[in-house]
Amino acid sequence: MKTFAKDKNPFTLRFSFIPPKYITRGVLTNEIVEDLRKEVPAFNGHFLTGVRGSGKSVLMAEIGKIMAESKDWYVVDVADPTGNIIEAVAKGLCRNQELKALLLEAKLDLSVLGISIKTEKAAFTATDEFDAVDMILKTLKKKKKRVLVLIDEVTHNDNIGSFSHALSSYARAGYDIFVLMTGLKENIRAIKNDKSLTFLYRAKEHQLEPLNITAIVDTYAKTFELNRETSEQLALLTKGYSFAFQVLGFLFWEEKCNVSDVTMDNILPKMDQFLAEFVYDKIWSELAPLEKEVVAAIAASEDRKTASVREIVKMNSSKFGVYRERLISKGVVDGQEHGRVDLVLPRFGEYAKLHHRK
Repeated sequence: MKTFAKDKNPFTLRFSFIPPKYITRGVLTNEIVEDLRKEVPAFNGHFLTGVRGSGKSVLMAEIGKIMAESKDWYVVDVADPTGNIIEAVAKGLCRNQELKALLLEAKLDLSVLGISIKTEKAAFTATDEFDAVDMILKTLKKKKKRVLVLIDEVTHNDNIGSFSHALSSYARAGYDIFVLMTGLKENIRAIKNDKSLTFLYRAKEHQLEPLNITAIVDTYAKTFELNRETSEQLALLTKGYSFAFQVLGFLFWEEKCNVSDVTMDNILPKMDQFLAEFVYDKIWSELAPLEKEVVAAIAASEDRKTASVREIVKMNSSKFGVYRERLISKGVVDGQEHGRVDLVLPRFGEYAKLHHRK
């Protein structure tokens, strides 16, 4: 019989952190890693997109970790996607001690960045952050090294525009610099719709699908020593939503520390609270009034048929279709089955009923 202790909980409520109980997206991870490792990668950049809490940041961290373990790659994590990204990349690279030694060997003066890479008889002196990154990439090219830049929760702004233009320049020079970014669907769309951002316009977009339910079943069954039926009930409750998988596992572990026979009576209210506070409040606040009306109507519908939902919300087919597509794009609604709509996020219907017209 396994012993459950609160300080050993393998599930977490933390974001951007690879938890001990982590279900990998092996196919997508391998697709991106294998492309980056090609002699001539098909793409200079990759976007990971999905609803909040779907696991974008964790997947980016996993891929970054895999690439950083390669001797041919340097990985830079940009902390502020709204700041000066080019400068952040330059400083991030210079913090790597192995690379710092290469830059000193190349006699580069990068004091413009405010860091201690300056030689007495510099062969080249950077005049700004763009110039500094150019010098660094040129040095790495000679050593057959590549750079991967990670940017979490990217938005369409002037700094991402400047960064994209710089990347295009570096690409034309033949430098090996690649990007992996995460972002909400609407933010990624805004970037890709800006045709002037050639480098990022051509980046490949990957929509994160729900976690594999079978993998969730197996994880819960082994972790909590549950029978198949019970672990399936728990897994289905998450709907494959990454954050819900962690929340439910976290709370179930907490309960197992107190009682041997866990019931959902204590867990569901806490699960609803955590989902609301960490994710759903933000998602709900970003929905337009009529989008909220449609979500509430779907939650109120017994059969989830499109006709029934339209009747509740009092919309004609054309108008309803517009909001249906917007909610599908935002990762809130599933419209794959003809004539039906449903909510993607677990217990979001209960949330909508509580907060609609509040």
